[in-house]
This record gives sequence, C-alpha cells and structure tokens, in this order.
Amino acid sequence: MNNPIKAKLPPGNFLEHFTPATELEQPPFSPMLQGTGSNKLSQISARATVPDVDAITGVATFTLEDWELQMDNYNATKGIRPSTHKLFNACVIALTANNHYRGSGGLETTVTLPLEEYMKLCGIPLTKPSKDKTRRRIQEDLETLFLCRLSWKEKKGKKTEDFSDVRILSSKEIRNGIIRIGFSPEITRYLVGAYVMQFPKALFAADERNYSTFIIGRKLALHYSMDSNQKKGTANIISVKTLLAECRQTIPSYEQVINSDKRVGDRIVKPLEDALNALDFVTWEYANSKGVPLTDEQLADTNYADFIHFYIRFALKDFPDQTARLSAKM
Repeated sequence: MNNPIKAKLPPGNFLEHFTPATELEQPPFSPMLQGTGSNKLSQISARATVPDVDAITGVATFTLEDWELQMDNYNATKGIRPSTHKLFNACVIALTANNHYRGSGGLETTVTLPLEEYMKLCGIPLTKPSKDKTRRRIQEDLETLFLCRLSWKEKKGKKTEDFSDVRILSSKEIRNGIIRIGFSPEITRYLVGAYVMQFPKALFAADERNYSTFIIGRKLALHYSMDSNQKKGTANIISVKTLLAECRQTIPSYEQVINSDKRVGDRIVKPLEDALNALDFVTWEYANSKGVPLTDEQLADTNYADFIHFYIRFALKDFPDQTARLSAKM
C-alpha cells in the first residue's frame, strides 16, 4: 500500500486543522496517519463482542487474525465504544498535523484538542448539560485508550514485522476545556513511518447506534486513499465480502444467522445497506467485479450466494484531488 502524502504534512494544532476561518473553507477530509496496527482497532466494539477476560489479572483480550488488543482492568472501564474510536481518530489527525511524515528528527507525541471544537465536530450542542456529559465520556474513553496495548504482525515487502505490547497512550487529561494526550513513543514512531489516508470528518457526527456506519465510512475512505488503488482504477470499487469482513464485530456472519433465525436479509443485507445509506458523503450502487452497475433484474433475482460476490461502486463527495501528486510520482 502506498501513501497519498510524501512531504511534510500541514503544520498546525487541532483548532487550525478542524476549524478554518469560515465554514466554507473547512475541508471535509483531513490527512490521517494509519497502518495495520491502528486500522484493526476501528473494528472493535465491546458492545458487539465479548472479549476473553482473565479472571485473575482482569486483562481483556480481543483477537482479529494476527492482531490483538489487550486491555488492563477491563471490568472497571466502559469498554471500547463508538465514542472511543471517534476520539482516537481525532487525536491521530492532530498527531498527523504535528509531525513530519516519514521524516528524520524528533517526534511530537503530545496533542491538544479544545473540548468545544471537538463537540462541534461531533455535532454535539454546546449546552452545559451536553458539555458535562461529553467531558465525562471523554474521561472514560481516555482511560480506556490508556489501558490498551496492541500486538500485531505486519508484512513489509518480503519481511514480516512483529509488534508486541505497543501502548497507545502514555498520558491523558482533560482540564480547563482542553483535551491533552500523549501518544506513546512506540505508536507515534510506528504511525509516522506507516501510511496516510484522507479521513472524512463527517464520520465524527455519525450515529453511534449503528457503529457499522463509522466502520464502513472509514474503510471506504481508506480504500479510496490508497495510491495503488488509484493507479489501478479500483479506488471506487470494493467487494461486499470485504465490507462484511470489516464489520465482523457488528454484523453477524452468514453461518451465525443460518444457525439461528435464518433472517439473512434483515440481519446482514439490510444493516450493510443502512450503514452505506447513512453516509451522506457517499453515493453507491451494486456492481460486478469490473465496476459495471447491476441491473434491477439482476438484483431482483438474487440469493446470498450471489450477494456475497457483489461489489460496491462508490464516490466520495469532495475527496481531495490527487491527480497532480500521483502524476508527479510516476
């Protein structure tokens, strides 16, 4: 996977990155450092998945293939929830703005996020009750992230790198209306040397009752951000199978549904379509592997064996133009 940015990322703090002078100037996407280690985290939802909790140590473990999340003192936390992911991604965007992508020199591990600006981004009204509730939730989410350790394997060329017990945060606080966190040096070094995607800021206001919306919106933006997909002309097409695999924690598998109430349409197809339809910056349609839209007749005569081999052809509204940069790389 290649990167959409090769130079130093735009400098600035959270305020400058998220709240330009006028609403008209506000960019709908922001550069965000990402890699396997952080991307798999977005799939975890404690509301949908019961982790393996050690009865003696209290450590909870979530596992996805060659990726593992361990959380200390799990039962004393609120667990990983949609608001946790929103806060994490907002912090990584701020981290991205403060560091040189794949540059030499020191790392800036500390970021600050004004509470009110973060609330605006998430579509939360700036009333005192809302501020108090949001402040408590952020404190809970910071504590959750602070207790997390990531371990994973990642292919780089012909080699496979092992990352073990990488903490996400080394410090955190919210005081005087400012969220301040310190990323661990290890996760900062990893992210600065990994990749970059364009993150859709509309996802911060996504309805948290259907977490698949956030997962799918992030996956579509990540897929579209990959230089390799842009060059091959496949950036705007992704398989249904890939999206369902991304939502494995929130949408049940075919086997799970068949072994229970057998309502495949209601429990798999509809949740996927509802999540896609909830993304107001995305237009989409079913297509074949070549990106050719499926006809009404093809869609009407469909069973799950057909559906799982469908593709989603999509467009992202106001995605940053990458033409000049990609041409310069060729």
